[in-house]
Amino acid sequence: MGKLKDLFAKLKNVKHLEIIAGVTVLAVVLIIYFSCVSCTAREPAEDKAVDTTDLDYCASMQIQLENIVSKISGVGDAYIVINWDKSVSASFGGGASENPKATGVIVVCDGGNSTKVKLDVTFAVSTLLDLSIEKIMVYPKS
Repeated sequence: MGKLKDLFAKLKNVKHLEIIAGVTVLAVVLIIYFSCVSCTAREPAEDKAVDTTDLDYCASMQIQLENIVSKISGVGDAYIVINWDKSVSASFGGGASENPKATGVIVVCDGGNSTKVKLDVTFAVSTLLDLSIEKIMVYPKS
């Protein structure tokens, strides 16, 4: 019982505990949201060429992105979840076509605890998906 009281006493002394707890809850919610809203079921990323003829655009882009990101120095294995906005836009021919646009990306990789790797991966994903860097999160693989 004394250890429990000590733990609560230490928690009371932590400044901005509400902010730390809020950020932690927000991170967990975002991870769950992006993993549930992803466009298709995850396909395993392999280093060999992937036949994307049977896959839709979202799945093939995810696989290609995992393959290229895993080749960046220090990354190792990379697992990527992309959140897509599938809006319908009019084309020049008068018809409508589906034009998926990435709205957020989470990358989990072996080297995700290195600042250099986080920056390299963030800029690579940003460039490939034409996405602002604040919508890309890189985490270390456990």
